[in-house]
Amino acid sequence: LAFGLHARRVAHPAVDLRLFRHRSFAVGTLAGGLCRVGLNGAPFLLPLMLQVGFGMSPVASGSLTFVSSIGAVFVRVTAGRLLRWFGFRSVLSWSAVLGALVVAGFALLEPSTPHWAVAAYIFAFGLMRSTQFMTSNTLSYADLPAAELSRATSIGGVLQQLSVSFGVSVAATVLTWLSRHGEALTPARFHETFLLTAIIPLLALPGFLLLKAEDGAEVSRHRTGTARAGA
Repeated sequence: LAFGLHARRVAHPAVDLRLFRHRSFAVGTLAGGLCRVGLNGAPFLLPLMLQVGFGMSPVASGSLTFVSSIGAVFVRVTAGRLLRWFGFRSVLSWSAVLGALVVAGFALLEPSTPHWAVAAYIFAFGLMRSTQFMTSNTLSYADLPAAELSRATSIGGVLQQLSVSFGVSVAATVLTWLSRHGEALTPARFHETFLLTAIIPLLALPGFLLLKAEDGAEVSRHRTGTARAGA
């Protein structure tokens, strides 16, 4: 708050809060950042649950959790089409809802769940997570004038890193709170943590619903033109 008051009185503040007057930047960084907090807790919780709760070896756990990164490759191919067909508002809203459902769905995994089913589910999580992250990143800078991009990328980069830290911190805090009486970290404790952290991405929905049809439209048109030129 003190910095906000100071930044309004100087010509070139280190962090230019006036950038948040751009709706697309504000929604992409703030609402998108809140959604990131909820989705970034799962990559911290999942290896713990597989190793501590399910008794897997670190090699087996790492081999399964690695599958989520494969989803990012598919998203890079499909993200442009999704934005052209549905727009930023729909893609961000639905990826937040589906991402929350997938995070909650980790509570259904049990030590007896086949490894192939766990891997398939983690792949689905990677798809939802990457779709949300890539779309919010694109929206953040879609409508900014070129002169403001350098300042915007500085703020955006900081907020992205904070969302990772907050995501891990929130997940760890919830897990600790649920086992505050010194109870062992059983699968049930992890299941409860996943269910509670799955609420966080849904809190970003009001921000995504503020978007208008014109927000990020230039990016969608550019992608369409690029696709036609490639064809």
